[in-house]
Amino acid sequence: MLFQVRDLHVSYGNIRAVRGVSFEVDKGEIVTLIGANGAGKSTILNTIAGLQAPDSGTITYQDEPIAGIPAHKIVERGMVLVPEGRRIFGNLSVYENLRLAGFRLDEPVLKQRLSDALKRFPQLESRQHQRADTLSGGEQQMLAVGRALVTGGDMMLLDEPSMGLAPILVREIFNILKNINRDGKTILLVEQNAHQALRLADRTYVLETGVVTLSGRSADLIQNADVQKAYLGG
Repeated sequence: MLFQVRDLHVSYGNIRAVRGVSFEVDKGEIVTLIGANGAGKSTILNTIAGLQAPDSGTITYQDEPIAGIPAHKIVERGMVLVPEGRRIFGNLSVYENLRLAGFRLDEPVLKQRLSDALKRFPQLESRQHQRADTLSGGEQQMLAVGRALVTGGDMMLLDEPSMGLAPILVREIFNILKNINRDGKTILLVEQNAHQALRLADRTYVLETGVVTLSGRSADLIQNADVQKAYLGG
């Protein structure tokens, strides 16, 4: 087991956003968290990534506890967040965004990762000297994912990668994630597009108001009548 959350509780003041959530991710898996707005999905990712302090519970990555440690230390241990809304540096070029993601790396390693990222995203390679805020929404999402690849690590956390994208671009982004996973990256995905998330992920956890209410193999849950009614328009 690569990653595990046990009995996680997170609050914002008097609001209990996450209430006793437990789940796990095996090495090489894609696991997704689905649920309505306000279910606690992004809060869980932000807590894992060190951006939000938990009230209680344990988070273990590669057999080491990481709950409550600073975000940059979690990145150093090999876990990288692709945040909701991309959060790219719009006034920097595509290449500068990617290079900044690897500022801690030795130059030969950085150059190789930059080359690999640009080859994976031909759209970015042809625009590498263009300001990032002039890219389309899909290209900006590719840049956010490419930035995480340059940073490196074994596990990638993705928060709503399809947000605001046209359906054809959503399919392209999810195909990219599938290929990244095939190349060895473990993925924990938070996603509103339940159709795409269930098709992509090996396993799924369904959240409602901060609690896991259902979990299992995605292939099974996509046939579940409650899941179909709540999230798939069935």
